[in-house]
Amino acid sequence: MVAISSENCIEFFIPIIAAMYIGACVAPISHNYTKNETIHALNISRPNVIFCSQQESSKYIDMKKELNFIEKIIIIDNPKSGGGGIDSINSFIERSLGKSDLLYKFEPDAVDVDNHVSFILYSSGTTGLPKGVMITDRNVLTKFMHGDDPRLLLQVEDRCTFGFLPFFHAYGLFVGLSSIYKKTKIIVLRKFEENLFLRIIEKYKITALPLVPPLAVFLAKSPLVNKYDLSSVVEVGCGAAPLSKEIEELVKKRLKIKNIQQAYGLTEATLALMGMPVGEQRHGSSGKIYPYITCKVRHPETGKSLGPNQVGELCFKGPLIMKGYYGDEQSTRNTFTSDGWLLTGDLGYYDNEEYFYIVGRLKELIKYKGFQVPPAELEKILLTNPEIKDAAVVGLPDEEAGELPLAFIVKNPNFNITEDEVKQFVAKRVSPQKRLRGGVIFVPEIPKNPSGKILRRKLQEQLTKYKSKL
Repeated sequence: MVAISSENCIEFFIPIIAAMYIGACVAPISHNYTKNETIHALNISRPNVIFCSQQESSKYIDMKKELNFIEKIIIIDNPKSGGGGIDSINSFIERSLGKSDLLYKFEPDAVDVDNHVSFILYSSGTTGLPKGVMITDRNVLTKFMHGDDPRLLLQVEDRCTFGFLPFFHAYGLFVGLSSIYKKTKIIVLRKFEENLFLRIIEKYKITALPLVPPLAVFLAKSPLVNKYDLSSVVEVGCGAAPLSKEIEELVKKRLKIKNIQQAYGLTEATLALMGMPVGEQRHGSSGKIYPYITCKVRHPETGKSLGPNQVGELCFKGPLIMKGYYGDEQSTRNTFTSDGWLLTGDLGYYDNEEYFYIVGRLKELIKYKGFQVPPAELEKILLTNPEIKDAAVVGLPDEEAGELPLAFIVKNPNFNITEDEVKQFVAKRVSPQKRLRGGVIFVPEIPKNPSGKILRRKLQEQLTKYKSKL
């Protein structure tokens, strides 16, 4: 078992490809984790070797003293580094090869692709500490097969992909791996900065842009976008969370593209399970189920299968579904039905033509006087307001009503929208039970994970602190 923790860099994929050749398992770990979160992740995968950046090395040297399963630390982005209990990747390779003829005698180990775990990817941790998701070789191969399907992905000559999403996250990882598999160019950005992001698209003529909703909002609303030539972009995909019709239209207009390919997936399913077919468009839809995948929509309480236009929990089977949670049999049992369906916890439905629509999270639903209020629906509405840069909605506990919808709002610069104006804006567009009766809290930013998902547990913590001050 090996772990890798680094900012984005080309060297990130060296130990990953090497591990795949010898049948080892790789656990990418976020360099943004706190010490406790990092130790939690390491205790799940228990790697013998950690590949990390120079910037991360001191953290892991300290942890090596506490965690006796760590045998070696290797720095990937500085060929001259070494000493102090660490090694450089160059010297490690040279010593490992030993006699030069070993290089020419090497043959990859044969593995059982259906059961061998190639990656342990950490779940998003939006509601608690991350779990280790076991991704098999079969999962990875199926992911690559989908990338080769012209019905699912625009096949562009001289493709140039932008590798700015964090490589430790499943989305960024497979953007990078897919570029290597398809032998196409990828431009790697170590850290996202707004002007640099736009300048690189212009300079290197990026053709493929993988987005998450916060970046789509940036492209839709930021005045910086008008300063750059982004005409090279012909393919835009968006995942991690639903994208509103309004934001989608603004991005398409600014980039002068016909479609944004929205997709739906999760780490436990090697990312995308469905997406909008190439050349098709349905506002608000996440598209159709990908080949080799089976989906059913079930009633959250009775488990009964539901038909078209009936909202229920999305459940999946197929060769993209994880093997389970590493070292956590209880969580694995809780996530699968007795007959093998993966329970996503996501609410959605499909129409009469089998296009799917995501409504929200089962556990995130706000219960107001018996009514179910999806936060995502209110967040989409709020983001259509040009004075609002970002928004998140949670439930405020209330003795009489159960929960009241409450919005956290980030104002757009140069605007000074008030709480009453926000509440009225929503009230005009929703049924009475969905109004922001819990109020509005203005904040500098909305806490999110690297893929752009809102960290609602952190918002609840902020809400608790806010209430204690009242």
